[in-house]
Amino acid sequence: MFNIKLSSFFKDIVVTTVTSIAGMISMIFVIKFLANEMGPEEFGAYSLARRVISNLAPLVILSMDVALTRYIAMTQDKRMQSSYIIASLIFSGMAILFLLIISIFFGRQLSTWIFQSHEYLNLYRASLFLLGGYTISVLTSASLFGMQKINEANGLHLIVLAILPFFVSIALASRKNSALIVFLMGLALYLSLLPLLAILWNRGRPRSNDIKMTMSVLFKYSFPRFPAGFLLAGLLTLGPFLASRFFGLKEAGYFVIGQSVFRVMEAGIVAFGLVALPKVSRLLAEEKKDFIKNKIEDILVMVFQLGLFLTIHTYIWSKEIILIWLGREYSLVIPIMKILILALCPYLVYVLLRSIVDAVEVRAINTLNLFVSLIVSGIISIILIFVGFGTSGISVGTTIGLASLGILTGNYLRRRYEISLRNFMLKRIFFWNSIFVAFIILLKYVLISYLSMAGLFLLGGAAEVSLYIFYLYLLNKNNAHWVLEIKKRILHQAA
Repeated sequence: MFNIKLSSFFKDIVVTTVTSIAGMISMIFVIKFLANEMGPEEFGAYSLARRVISNLAPLVILSMDVALTRYIAMTQDKRMQSSYIIASLIFSGMAILFLLIISIFFGRQLSTWIFQSHEYLNLYRASLFLLGGYTISVLTSASLFGMQKINEANGLHLIVLAILPFFVSIALASRKNSALIVFLMGLALYLSLLPLLAILWNRGRPRSNDIKMTMSVLFKYSFPRFPAGFLLAGLLTLGPFLASRFFGLKEAGYFVIGQSVFRVMEAGIVAFGLVALPKVSRLLAEEKKDFIKNKIEDILVMVFQLGLFLTIHTYIWSKEIILIWLGREYSLVIPIMKILILALCPYLVYVLLRSIVDAVEVRAINTLNLFVSLIVSGIISIILIFVGFGTSGISVGTTIGLASLGILTGNYLRRRYEISLRNFMLKRIFFWNSIFVAFIILLKYVLISYLSMAGLFLLGGAAEVSLYIFYLYLLNKNNAHWVLEIKKRILHQAA
């Protein structure tokens, strides 16, 4: 007989994962409402604006979120915690002020350059407004995570990044006004100021010398790392940007939808990095290198074994996903998504392991890997555009860039800790997945003539869940170490 017994670390991961999944579900419906109601052209402008925000966010946040969580967790002095928060606000506030000054003098030119039309000036300004609110919400969440207030951080995330954007999209999608929608989503993010001000009020007024000292500490820690966030945003923005420049806003919107599969999958695992970074740093300080090596090996094996399954089966059902989600009007997204999905497994490797790389390595390895991946993606995309492959060429370039990012990340840790490929069970994994693929393709072929699209998708989904459970059963029976470790952490043998 077994009883469920979760450690506090595992509970934090579960709660944060559930919150991230809720945000992912909200994003799916927001995209559906806006894409269906606004039409491809206006939705393309909205999508490009969100990509621009993602691209600018690292320049404003400056990796202060990671630094803030780390240093608040390291000190119990409330005034010092307050000093770190104020220091991070000063840095980010200066960056936002710089962008606003540029907007005042060059806003029309920049909006025309980004959206290929001066008619989107209000959307450009609304995007900067949302960027300010997003920055505040990120710094507030980082402060709460640093103080181990996991539930409060997740509650804030749920409200300002999931619930409120969902209702804004429902209420305003039919107006086809992307600038207004972006502005109101930004206004929702400014609600994060309330808990942030409460934190500062409860911790007292810090001394000016402490603020100066914490600014120096945050600068030294964050400055070498901030290009990583910018480069990742650039890697994900490159495709929509090139699509808009060479083919139009409609194609840029298609590309953003095609990339949404990465955000959906990422939502389920991003919690690990949020919770694991301070944990791994502490283990490293305690010189538990063998323990770290074993855990990293488990993670590498797990993401390969599960990521391969998810990649293959998402590819198989990509057509049904798009047609049921957004309708036949967006059928041109299907070939783009099919190509991008091929990079899903290596991208998940990067998402899971980037925090561990930052914890075990002083050098900015993630920044270097991202730089290489962005250059590779850009060169291949541009070559294939001029050769005549269109948006498919951009998709191939992005896929190769994302795949190289995951491979570089995983290979760095594999070489550093001398991890053998033996425990990956390569032959069995490829054999099992080959059988699963043949079964699903045969199932689709038999049922496609008898069921509607929705019916086929529902029955196929049930079959996929059953296969996934059976896959986990096979891994358990074959003593996959990461499965046995999770069982030990969750299930407690009752006396």
